[in-house]
Amino acid sequence: MSDIKKQKLSTKSIFFIVVVLFVVVTYYVVAMLQRYHVREIRSNSLLISPKTVKFGGEMISGEMFRGIETARFEKDRKLIDEIKKVIAQKEMPSEIFKDKSKENANIALTLNDVFRLDNDEELKILQAAAPKEDKWNITNETLEQLEDTLTHFELKRLTIRNVLSQPNTCFYFIFEQDEEFGEIVDVRAADYLEDYLLLEEYAIARSLRDGRIEEALNSLVYIFRIAQLASEAAVPAVRSSAAQIRLRAIDVMQAIVLDAKFNKRYLGGLYGMMQEQLKHWTPDRAVWIADRASGMKTYHRILQYGLEAALTPKEIEDLENRGLLVFISRKQKKRKNNSAAENNNDSENDETKETILLKNNFFNTHIADEIFYLQSMQKIIDDCKKPFYQRIPILDEINDELLNKMDKGQELVIAEILLRGIVRLMRLYAQDRAGCEIAFLAMSISLEKPTAPSLITNPFSEEEYNIDQTKDEENPNKKFILVSSSGNRLPFCVPDYRTETKETKKPE
Repeated sequence: MSDIKKQKLSTKSIFFIVVVLFVVVTYYVVAMLQRYHVREIRSNSLLISPKTVKFGGEMISGEMFRGIETARFEKDRKLIDEIKKVIAQKEMPSEIFKDKSKENANIALTLNDVFRLDNDEELKILQAAAPKEDKWNITNETLEQLEDTLTHFELKRLTIRNVLSQPNTCFYFIFEQDEEFGEIVDVRAADYLEDYLLLEEYAIARSLRDGRIEEALNSLVYIFRIAQLASEAAVPAVRSSAAQIRLRAIDVMQAIVLDAKFNKRYLGGLYGMMQEQLKHWTPDRAVWIADRASGMKTYHRILQYGLEAALTPKEIEDLENRGLLVFISRKQKKRKNNSAAENNNDSENDETKETILLKNNFFNTHIADEIFYLQSMQKIIDDCKKPFYQRIPILDEINDELLNKMDKGQELVIAEILLRGIVRLMRLYAQDRAGCEIAFLAMSISLEKPTAPSLITNPFSEEEYNIDQTKDEENPNKKFILVSSSGNRLPFCVPDYRTETKETKKPE
């Protein structure tokens, strides 16, 4: 009898254990499915922009998070506070990256159309023959050798000029919808600015060779116009291209000003053009506000689409060399833009692709990473009210803090990439400004125009501009005004028309 009871007890125990295990396993499976479902809902909900979002205890317009949809789900109080500061300043990516070009002619589109599918080899020939030294000069022999190539590009140059001539022209972002990575803000048109500059440089050389000084000046006006439009885009990559072509244009302008047929009337025209450039100068603050907006989009794109959607191949290679990445092979359907012939074979519709991930889970590390980035960018933006040379201490402080945190094991991988190179770019923008100021100051003195006190000190360094008068070695009666700045730009030289005024002034 007791054996029978023991057997019944044993059976009941086993049954109970099985039931408990079933319940536990079922609960675990359901929980996992729920988590997957929540993730799926969250992923899908990123595609929907609600009218309002509860963020940090406040109801905020859902439109604010366009382009950084993952930020809507942040729970970390410090990160929420940093993002809310950007919202309060009305400087979120959705406000910075607006398509404002619908009613305007976007010169970025024109540059893409003209150069994107062009023969790179011919452009390389023009680039190789262009002067490399600081003193600009294109010889008549070079022009003769390149005549056929320049003829090929003439229509392109005139097409760009035609758009630049329109009063409502802008240089703006091109918004593209990538099938795999969502919306992309494309600024690659900035890469073609130097190609257009090159065409106008050769046009100027031809004009000077043929004694058509006004045509040379006209080309110069177009170069400065496209530089000004590009600088207004504010994004560092575009702003840098604008700075580089404007600095080059100043060297070209120097050659025109020293041409034998140049006169005081022409200098008056250049004075007005340079005055316009300085009057509508893109403030550095606008550049770094746009850069912060771009950085916020970078964090979102990594969280939503992965590293490949946000970083350049060079940046990914750098992370790989530092041993910070893992590569996972996965199969995926080929993208729709493959040829019909390839799609005929179903067995070939799959392709193997590597998913690139940071070794440390970015879903956890991005919070401290992004907080440091936003705090650092706020310091940089606030300091932009000072000239470049006065910003160095805060830039050094940010760099030291970044290195210190990384030495202590904090993973600030993306912040380090995004903050890298800011000092170099700020220096370039200061040189751009100083180059324009040097030329404008020389013209102001020669034309006896009033000089603003702000033009006395170089924004690149604390030193004052040097103003000298020199004589032409071949013609001692001809004098020049030379404005220079130590450690920055080449001097800019203009004929001294003050002497001319005094000599031609009639006695009372």
